[in-house]
Amino acid sequence: MLKRLKEKSNDEKIRNTMNKRISFIFGVIVFIFAVVVLRLGYLQIAQGSHYKQLIKNSENLTVNEAVPRGRILDRNGKVLVDNASKKAITYARGRKTSQTEVLKIAKDLSDLIKMDTDKITDRDKQDYWIQLHPNKARTLMQSEQALLDDGSISQDDYDESLYKKIGKKQINTLTDKDLQVLAIYREMMSGSALDPQMIKNEDVTDEEYAAVSQKLSDLPGVNTTMDWDRKYPNGDTLRGIFGDVSTTEEGIPKELTEQYLAKGYSRNDRVGKSYLEYQYDDILKGKKKEMKYTTDKSGEVIDSKVINPGSRGDDLVLSIDIDLQKKTEEYLEKQISKLRSEGAKDMDNALIVVQNPNNGDILAMAGKQIDKNGDLTDYDIGTFTSQFAVGSSVKGGTLLAGYQNNAINVGDQMVDEPLKFAGGLTKRSYFNQDGRKTINDKEALMHSSNVYMFKTALKMAGSPYSENMTLPNDISEAGQKLRKGLNQVGLGVKTGIDLPNETNGQIEPLTDNPGNFLDLAIGQYDTYTPLQLAQYVSTIGNNGYRVQPHIGLEIRQATNKDTLGPVKEKVKGKVLNRVNNSGEQIKQIQDGFEMAFNEKPGTGYQSFNDTEVPSAGKTGTAEVFQNGESRVNSTYVGYAPIKDPKLAFSIVYTNQPVPEPWLNGGDLGRDVINYYFKERAEK
Repeated sequence: MLKRLKEKSNDEKIRNTMNKRISFIFGVIVFIFAVVVLRLGYLQIAQGSHYKQLIKNSENLTVNEAVPRGRILDRNGKVLVDNASKKAITYARGRKTSQTEVLKIAKDLSDLIKMDTDKITDRDKQDYWIQLHPNKARTLMQSEQALLDDGSISQDDYDESLYKKIGKKQINTLTDKDLQVLAIYREMMSGSALDPQMIKNEDVTDEEYAAVSQKLSDLPGVNTTMDWDRKYPNGDTLRGIFGDVSTTEEGIPKELTEQYLAKGYSRNDRVGKSYLEYQYDDILKGKKKEMKYTTDKSGEVIDSKVINPGSRGDDLVLSIDIDLQKKTEEYLEKQISKLRSEGAKDMDNALIVVQNPNNGDILAMAGKQIDKNGDLTDYDIGTFTSQFAVGSSVKGGTLLAGYQNNAINVGDQMVDEPLKFAGGLTKRSYFNQDGRKTINDKEALMHSSNVYMFKTALKMAGSPYSENMTLPNDISEAGQKLRKGLNQVGLGVKTGIDLPNETNGQIEPLTDNPGNFLDLAIGQYDTYTPLQLAQYVSTIGNNGYRVQPHIGLEIRQATNKDTLGPVKEKVKGKVLNRVNNSGEQIKQIQDGFEMAFNEKPGTGYQSFNDTEVPSAGKTGTAEVFQNGESRVNSTYVGYAPIKDPKLAFSIVYTNQPVPEPWLNGGDLGRDVINYYFKERAEK
């Protein structure tokens, strides 16, 4: 009975078992926790500095590998500038890689590739000779070394003496093989650590590319990759406008260093150097590869990872119509040939701008420089970088300025006659040199009356014309008024085109020379660019709005295909100002321009009276001197159709012969209008 009482119940047995198990599990947990704490303590205390160093030595680095630039296309999607791939061999030096190690790789590479040695300088050869012959170099410098050691000379003095002693005798000991190695070595050492440097990217043969590729495991840091060059499917067409891109060796050009470094570029980046490539470099440049490098305590790379593979630049779509551009160049060359055959042997420039007068789209721009033999050089950039005296084309602006200052009113009549001033000065119109003819403002534009403009200018100066009058002494205020009116239509101010190096023309001071003031009124004093003339005639054609011209049209996102990506940004020509004239006044100028092209007495009738769609405009002839001999610049500005114009143009020919009859170059404008509204429209 007592024995039975001492026996534990089943519940008690189960409870004891559970307690033992819980104690065991708890003990295990405590043990694991203790191990974790000890391990953490070990890592933090004993190994903390090591892991901190590893983190410190991990960094993201933008790699300067060849990333294709964006394409440039015309408004219809035709490729104008593209990339042509080419084989390349690069080298990325480690942070702890010694010169000796680099030299060994260079020697190994010299067995696989052939280098151009023309770029090697004498200083390169001297440095290389020192590296090859350190003992000989020390022997040469024994006395200087002693002076350096005791502080008698500086390190710079020592180096200067060393390079003086290593002359042609030493340099000439370098063999052709040595020079091959040197050519490779200098490229390998040209950049910073971990940044791929181009060893060879010109004329890399298939054999060289394959040989290096097979030996990459034996050539640490060396890689075979693809580089690119710009290619131009349309040859030299618009080549000057596109501009240039720097080479791998050149990097950021010296004259553009500040601009590009301020934008975060590296010195060895390939960048746009001029014109469109420069203007839109931020768009066209590709996004470089980003790598994450991990180095050990010694600085050696122990791991690398691509964070961003990089991508080519976005595409730039231009407002240019390449078909119209080519036709315009064809017509321009044809017209140059015709004018030279008619006697214009001294003509040295011929330029044309074609644009949409409503939105500022530049549709075509072409220029040619002409030498004495008639040979042509592309000068498209001259349409906005060169300025010329343009003559009577500006008379529409003169009349608008006259209206603005209440010197004349719409429909005012004046007598065109020889103007005689005190002192014997006489000024007259070409169309009416000796008679008296009453004309209004529209007829003044049709006939290109100088006298109407002179009388308007004198009224602006507060001195209406009277026979044998003395010209006003102080015309500074009147000159400012006239120039302000001309500025409003785009003459004498920059157009704002999205291209660098635009000039605003040559604007000379006007103070006490009334003759210059009168000449200004007929386009014989200040000088303007063909692009300014195009903006001016567009402002008249579109009812008085001066629109900023632009050659960029759209920014398109880059794709991996040849197709255009989605639109990222549109380039629009903004309205810079509206002229301070009424609609009636602007209409009067438009009517005068219509008469100049479509009425038989009009100066532009011969070329423009029968264009595919009705056109309007103005001609001009400016007297100039070439080598002390009298010449003329001939200009034409116009737009079509007359109502709601879709196209405007300006043409400038420089240094044409003076003897009558004046040579007619207006057919160029006629041909462009006819092509645009007929042949092009039918395609």
